[in-house]
Amino acid sequence: MPVVAMDRQRIFRYTLSAVLSLAALVVVVVTTQFLLIPIIIYFWPQLETPFYDLGFFGAYPTRDYVSFNLSSPRSTLIRWDDSCDRGNVFIDPGGPSPDHRGPMILDGRGNLVWTSDQYETTTNLKVQRYRGSDYLTFWSGHKAKTMGTGSYYMLDNTYSVVHKVDAIGNGLRADLHEFKITSDDTALLTVYNKTQADLTKMGWFRGKHGWIIDSVFQEIDIADGRLLFEWKASDHFSAADTYMTNPFGGYSSGIPFDFFHINSIEKDRNGNYLISSRHFHTVMSINGVTGEVMWQLGGHSEYFTDLSNGLASDFSWQHDARWLDEEAGILTLFDNGVAWPHVDAPYSQGKVILLDLENRTAKLLHSYTTLQHVRSSSQGSVQFIDIGEADEHVFIGWGSSAAYTEHAIDGELLCETHFAALASFWWERVKSYRAFKSLDWYATPKAWDPSAAIEGGALSVSWNGATEVAFWELQGTVIRDGQAQGEWKELDILERDGFETSLTLPPQLAKPEVEGPYTHFRVAALDAERDVLRYSNIATRPAGSASWYVMTSLSAVFLTAAMLGYWQYRRRGWKAADWRQYAQSAVDRTKYQKLW
Repeated sequence: MPVVAMDRQRIFRYTLSAVLSLAALVVVVVTTQFLLIPIIIYFWPQLETPFYDLGFFGAYPTRDYVSFNLSSPRSTLIRWDDSCDRGNVFIDPGGPSPDHRGPMILDGRGNLVWTSDQYETTTNLKVQRYRGSDYLTFWSGHKAKTMGTGSYYMLDNTYSVVHKVDAIGNGLRADLHEFKITSDDTALLTVYNKTQADLTKMGWFRGKHGWIIDSVFQEIDIADGRLLFEWKASDHFSAADTYMTNPFGGYSSGIPFDFFHINSIEKDRNGNYLISSRHFHTVMSINGVTGEVMWQLGGHSEYFTDLSNGLASDFSWQHDARWLDEEAGILTLFDNGVAWPHVDAPYSQGKVILLDLENRTAKLLHSYTTLQHVRSSSQGSVQFIDIGEADEHVFIGWGSSAAYTEHAIDGELLCETHFAALASFWWERVKSYRAFKSLDWYATPKAWDPSAAIEGGALSVSWNGATEVAFWELQGTVIRDGQAQGEWKELDILERDGFETSLTLPPQLAKPEVEGPYTHFRVAALDAERDVLRYSNIATRPAGSASWYVMTSLSAVFLTAAMLGYWQYRRRGWKAADWRQYAQSAVDRTKYQKLW
């Protein structure tokens, strides 16, 4: 029995030590994150970015709002140049950390402009032109690892769905990788189709009836839904030539082998198609009539002679191949260089490549990297944008690394933004398939008005998606028993400050029904000319807000009295008897007035 009792005591001590150690660790972590770090940043603000990237604020720090129910990333600017301030950024935050995986528009400094939770997982958000008008386009559907099944949506500048584009064919669904509107007002989209193929050349007991994911692309007439062209990788390439490895892939329909992995399509002026195959490390041109491969750059192909010692054609696991200047033969792509567990390059890059189709040569013109030379094992995009004044910038989304950058054409890094901690990049807690920037998105929501909500002594207002609001005008009125007691009066006007702006309310007294001048508030959204765009909902102070003011005032009075009393104590050295005498003297009105 004594041995058992001793064991129990030992177990109790160990358990108590473990619980106390865990509690101490929690206290240290909480104190560090919510007390120590804010104090350090207050005195040394230059340390905020390093703390952010080290993950002290979490893998995916977010901003919450009073007047809006969704959150947005609390981005950090690693490098900044004022030339990056124009335009909006279009991303689709995904991965384990974001609380919703919807489309998202940010301004140049990372402030929220628009987001939505009305769709499933989304990718490929950008602005495209169709029949002379700008549309917001994106894929939405079910994402399964590296592919998806869903539809493409086209929203006008009121955020109303105008077109929904689907793949054509029995059992085929639009894949997440590409939706490109052509100058002919048609749509190019990718389809990943599970089917059977002869895999005997791959060896390892794979047979004639193996299973693959076939990369398909289609050109569709958006207006009437007609299929105009279709191409399948399995008609032109063998799975045995892929760079991708999957020891379990291809044996059964449950684990088909994704041998080609198409991820971008673009139609050229001659009606041919420029496509990118991630698993073949190849960019190629497809004949728009026969479907035959006209030329290939990279991978196993030796069609081009690389004049840059391999730098123009040694890309791997790449994304987003585009013609920058088709007549000059200049194209862009995002060179991942990594696809875990394959590591073919020390870091990822955006590349600009010059092709001489007549002489079959390739030359690297420019390359672009992040400040920390991050590796993006998947996804990514490169975009040239005209910022005016005869100048262009290169905007790059870093895919599985939650960052986007803006560069001068010569490669100089102008701006770099992280919307998740750098320490989380390897774990891919947050990612965006592509990132785009547009200087031409102007929108006013049709289905919802500005949203106003009161918290404490301030009214917060926002208008999700509205790009034309320049000022907010706070208005107040008196409404009793459902009847307005007068007109709406202008109380304050503030310039719009980011997604949500806070306006201070006039003080409310203890009896607002008797003494308070305003019982209800609303906000007018004003444009740059101060014309009214729309009014918000009517907001009232929540129950108890008047008591909050009273309690705050009383607390301030009590604190002031306590400080004065302490000052008197230190000044005169009063004792307990003196305090009793002072308290009794308060009964005498003359003494009361004299003392105070």
